[in-house]
Amino acid sequence: MISQTVINEIIIPIIGASVVTVLEIGRRQLKAFLDAHKELIEKQKEAVIQTIGTEKYNKDVAIVKNAVFAVEQLGKEFNWEGAIKHSKVLELITGKTGLTDDEIFNIIKGAVLEVNNFKNDIV
Repeated sequence: MISQTVINEIIIPIIGASVVTVLEIGRRQLKAFLDAHKELIEKQKEAVIQTIGTEKYNKDVAIVKNAVFAVEQLGKEFNWEGAIKHSKVLELITGKTGLTDDEIFNIIKGAVLEVNNFKNDIV
């Protein structure tokens, strides 16, 4: 009988306390592991967002440049002046990019410079 009492009153509570302690240590270790990886995941997410932003910007720039190249070709065929070409480019890209007006203007200037340099290289 004494052995049953010892088991019920001493050993079982000790085992229970040990199991609870081990589970708590495991929970804390798991939480620390997840917290450490959470920061890594957040950094990776930010990197992806920046990459997508860069890719979107590059895509927008390509849209503007392609419009400039197309309008330059049409302008050559129809003898358009600079203002007409500029308005035609703006018509082509309206609503297709997320660029500001200043960014669009600067990209147009750069693309026209490329076209003009190409023309000078041919001549």
